Amino acid sequence: MCLFVLLNVASGIFLLLRAECVQAAAASDRVPLHCRLGFKPCKDGSECVLYSLVCDGENDCPDGSDEDECTAVCSIGQFQCAHGKKCIERRQVCDGVAQCQDRSDEVDCFKLDEGCGHRCDKNRCIPESFVCDGDADCADGSDEASCGEESCSSAEWRCSSGQCVSVRMRCDGHLDCRDHSDEEDCAEPPPCSTQRRCPESQECLLDEWICDGEMDCRDGTDEKNCRDSPVQCGEFQLPCASKTQCIPKAWRCDGSEDCRDGSDEFGCPSVSCPPHLFQCGFSECMDVSQLCNGVTNCLDGSDEGGTCDTDRCSEQSKCAQDCHSTPTGTRCWCRMGYKPVDDGVVCVDVDECVDRPELCSHYCTNTLGSFECSCSHGYILEPDGHSCKITGEPYLLASLQSEVFLLGLRSSSLDVLLSSEKHFFLSLDYDWQKQRVYWINFHADNIKWLSLDQKSKGTFIKGINADSLAVDWVARNLYWADSVNRQINAVRLDRDATRTTDHVVILGENLGQLRSIALLPQEGIMFWSEIGDKAQIERAGMDGSHRRVLVSHSLRWPVSLTVDSIHQRIYWSDEKLKCIGSADTDGGDIQLLQMMETPSPFSVSVFNEEVYWSDTKRSTIQRAHKITGKQHKVLLKRPGEPFSLKVIHALVQVGVSNPCASQHCSHLCVLSRGLKAVCKCPSQLLLDEDGLTCSKFKDASFLLFLSPTAVTQNRHTDKDLKNWPEHQRFDLPSMNKSTMLDLVLHDLTLYVSNGGQPVMGLFEMKDTTLVPRGKLLQLHKDSLRTFSVDWITLNVYWSSEKLPGLQVTSPDGAHTSVLIQDGVGAIESIALDPPSGRLCFSNKVQEGHVTQLECAYMNGQNRTVVWSNSVRPTSLILTDEGNKLYWADTGLAVIGSVAIEGSGYKEIKTEEGLMAFALVNRVLVWITKKDSTKCWFSDDEHTGKLWFEVDADIVSLKAFAKSRQKGSNLCSNGNGGCSQLCLAFPGGVTCRCAHDHRLVNGTDCSLDPRCPGDTKPCLSGNICLPLEKFCNGVADCPDHSDENCILDTQNKNVRLDPKAFRPGLRDNVKPEDMASDACGVMLCNSNGKCSTRNGVMECVCEAGYSGESCQERSSGGTQGPLLYGIVGLCAAVVVLGVIVGIIQRKKATNRRQAAQTVDVQETVMKELQRRQESSSAKSNGRDTEFSEEDVATSMD
Repeated sequence: MCLFVLLNVASGIFLLLRAECVQAAAASDRVPLHCRLGFKPCKDGSECVLYSLVCDGENDCPDGSDEDECTAVCSIGQFQCAHGKKCIERRQVCDGVAQCQDRSDEVDCFKLDEGCGHRCDKNRCIPESFVCDGDADCADGSDEASCGEESCSSAEWRCSSGQCVSVRMRCDGHLDCRDHSDEEDCAEPPPCSTQRRCPESQECLLDEWICDGEMDCRDGTDEKNCRDSPVQCGEFQLPCASKTQCIPKAWRCDGSEDCRDGSDEFGCPSVSCPPHLFQCGFSECMDVSQLCNGVTNCLDGSDEGGTCDTDRCSEQSKCAQDCHSTPTGTRCWCRMGYKPVDDGVVCVDVDECVDRPELCSHYCTNTLGSFECSCSHGYILEPDGHSCKITGEPYLLASLQSEVFLLGLRSSSLDVLLSSEKHFFLSLDYDWQKQRVYWINFHADNIKWLSLDQKSKGTFIKGINADSLAVDWVARNLYWADSVNRQINAVRLDRDATRTTDHVVILGENLGQLRSIALLPQEGIMFWSEIGDKAQIERAGMDGSHRRVLVSHSLRWPVSLTVDSIHQRIYWSDEKLKCIGSADTDGGDIQLLQMMETPSPFSVSVFNEEVYWSDTKRSTIQRAHKITGKQHKVLLKRPGEPFSLKVIHALVQVGVSNPCASQHCSHLCVLSRGLKAVCKCPSQLLLDEDGLTCSKFKDASFLLFLSPTAVTQNRHTDKDLKNWPEHQRFDLPSMNKSTMLDLVLHDLTLYVSNGGQPVMGLFEMKDTTLVPRGKLLQLHKDSLRTFSVDWITLNVYWSSEKLPGLQVTSPDGAHTSVLIQDGVGAIESIALDPPSGRLCFSNKVQEGHVTQLECAYMNGQNRTVVWSNSVRPTSLILTDEGNKLYWADTGLAVIGSVAIEGSGYKEIKTEEGLMAFALVNRVLVWITKKDSTKCWFSDDEHTGKLWFEVDADIVSLKAFAKSRQKGSNLCSNGNGGCSQLCLAFPGGVTCRCAHDHRLVNGTDCSLDPRCPGDTKPCLSGNICLPLEKFCNGVADCPDHSDENCILDTQNKNVRLDPKAFRPGLRDNVKPEDMASDACGVMLCNSNGKCSTRNGVMECVCEAGYSGESCQERSSGGTQGPLLYGIVGLCAAVVVLGVIVGIIQRKKATNRRQAAQTVDVQETVMKELQRRQESSSAKSNGRDTEFSEEDVATSMD
């Protein structure tokens, strides 16, 4: 606009001056014309014109003399205006000011970009690195003109071709120069690791290189006298007609002859011409403008004749674009980039980007009637308008046995980066930011690193197993696949320590034989391959979330993975299929490339349009077009097996914003899908509720999920996940059908029952593993139904399939007593609250299908039915100091709660398939199982929300918190003074003994005289057996209780002693033992006397009592109250004398502790007195009967 105004002003001034000159000339009667400065007179002297208008291509003088004698040819360094009459300096072209009248010096100009090193093709600019790189990047070829010889460094040797290779490669027996000049004029043949040499030129040679189509000997002898022999083609190959060559199936009928005999293009169907062209009879394609032009262009002449002369297009044609005459009449035609609809009445745009995705190297944008190609950041669009080329030279990092090479992919420069390692390089990657290479050696337990300038190196981490590694350059982490432990691990990249305790297990469940790992940090995704019986490729977020199988067919042994981030594809090498496969990052569009050049592909890498691979059989590193497999080239050929490959370039590890930079994780921050930051913890720690801090799990609340072979630990987070949340997995040694668990936090002892074996195992949770600590229970031909651990005394409360009632076992397993038996059916769940001394359990009465929930003291007394409308209750939990009970009813699919007195019932409905339930920090958590396992939570006890969903088989869960295992009871100190079992109840404790012992002095236990010496009773039934019958591997008791054994600390068999209720005795027991008062007190509940009948012991009950052990009160008897009082008084007198003696002895013993100790005062007399106060029990479901051996109460 400014230039336009200036021109107008200049024209006005010119006209004004011209008028003045004309007037002056007229006044002087044609006086010779004198022009002012900046003007030139016309030849006819009629006027003056500005010098800027001279030779501008337009006549400004009346006689046109201002355009005479103009230069037609410009000299070097000048630019000629389009009208051909003016030359300007080239530096004035595209300077923003038009020197040419036709403005041709400012046409097709572009803004000079930073990094522009060479201008060509008028409006094209390329980086300096493109100049003299061997590729013609300018259409005019100016970038490769006047190129001198390449300069090599002092550590390199120049090949005759100008290529630079390491000095160490000179005369090493390997052809490293393209022209083989590095092996010329050598003093003596170098040593060869192979058994073969070239006969004349003495280079080292492999058998696989003979007659492979490439000249490896300078004398050419390796390719002489070669004969074509029949070959066996692969599953994804096509044999040529000669049977001596195989090609990929995709090469068949692609318009290019790939078989040496051309048979791949024989018999191909005719190809239809694009809609904007005319198809001749012999299938040639021709421009429609050549139709009916009087010239025969088709071989068969089908473009002429017919109605060409008679049928013409008219203005009334309804064609959307063009109408053309043809030999068969007029026809509507759509132009290039359009396709006809309704015979060309409508022309629709063709989306070339969809129809032909291979058109553009990187990105394609559809336009009306055409398309445009563009490139990723850092790439330049080539003159063909389709291809992209990266700025700066990329290099190939390649390991060949115990050496690492750096190969220039443009200059073909070759250097040895590392050769001091003893073991082969299995996997490697690099970090562009720190300019480091990381690698794994065969049979090594560490990851090492080396700076790219070779000035520093070190060990990154020790004490690990690794098969493949990958660098996350966005969040700054290093990942590795561990096939031994079947884990994917990660650790911070910017760290100095080499401790293994810092790393995090990203995935550790349901992994096969891991082989390779690849990352796409720009999107927070990782990929890994598994080989073995079930070969597959999986993907997940880099935090382990959203895991799924990507490819499970069309592969057998995927040994290497790499990601094409530009085209969003994953590539792999398949060693058994002998091919290179690829799929999009969602697992679709699987393509397999099986070539003659891939007999044993190992590692694979992709860069721009090429795929690179190493072949361990041919000892080569090769490349080809990543889609077609064409443009094949061998890059490196040396004896020895090449393994890992990585393309190095700054733009491969493209910089994106790191979301972890602002996350402030205490330990490790990783990426999840969608480039989100997630905090992770080492195995010995768990993530706090803040989602940032890792702490020891026993100091916070967490959940344990039990599967048949493992325990998974995590904390609740309010998230909807598709896989496990942040967690730690512990494999259960020697367990394959785990059913229940419990945990004591203060020493991290885990109790687990195994459904496959009648055993309860003990484990210590130590760091990342479970350390076996032995077995507590091992039943004979029986299995545990449920159990719960008293974390104060470490007593275990349990029930089994065959043994009666609810039982309790001491921590060492040496003493077991039946706690509750009467009126008890199947007990499926137990809940304890040790500080309050209360317990609850489910009781499925045999007569019906309804299961009732009962609560009692932990000594078995004070039983109460709190709920009787359950079907299949499980996961019982006591809260609020033992005053509220929660449970999951799997039969009704509800989670219920009620106060222990039976009031305030609430429930929350769940999905069908309810399995288990837990309560953590007042949040309800439960699992359901149908096709998959879902974990739910509710923080309001009204509505359920999905937490996560997995395919894992979860059989149980429990919540733990330090605050929940906090407190004490009267058993806390010195086992409450009890010699065997201390059982708490509100305000006191009860001492119990095993069934072959009896309680003495309220606390001590002594052998029971019911069976003669060297014998013991069975749990149920009237049988005493010799000691050698116990734990001998043969069940002699009808209930098999003689074989319920455990292993003690010396690994000897020890009896498991369930406390017997009313065991019968054989007739070899002395009658005087039966008649003793102690027998009546112990076995007849002080309500009768012992007697024998036919060798079997039984109770003879006092009036007012009945039942096998005189445990039931008779109703309706008129003498009941009187007899009750008399019998109670007599029994009290008998027992009182014993108790007084006990009290006196205990006083003498505990006199120094009198200030701290509460004397035991409660006796059977007190119980008898209470019985006298109430003649009959109320029908409230409570059992208030006590015996001397049951009670030893401490009062505050």
